[in-house]
Amino acid sequence: MRMKWAVAMVLTAALVIPAALRAHPGHTHKIMGTVTARDDKHMEVKTPGGENLSIEVNAKTVVTRDKRKVGLAEVQIGRRVVVDIGDGEDPLIAREIQVGATRIADDK
Repeated sequence: MRMKWAVAMVLTAALVIPAALRAHPGHTHKIMGTVTARDDKHMEVKTPGGENLSIEVNAKTVVTRDKRKVGLAEVQIGRRVVVDIGDGEDPLIAREIQVGATRIADDK
């Protein structure tokens, strides 16, 4: 009987405790994929799973390639990127964009 009571308490606690308390504070979320569109205020990235994500870009966004800071112009359609989106909450805002060394060849 005690075992059932303990299991019930653990399950209840798991359901009652908000997800925010179970999250890992300070954990950054990263998106990997290929740039499909970009302008000065946003970019779209297609993930390997086929999901298209719209990500905001602002004055605080840092763009790097080979661990060196580069301009936003380096974020080109067809380039592979890794985007740090902080906590991953909507709207997605790029804190850092790591640009791959070369563009992916167009499928033609």
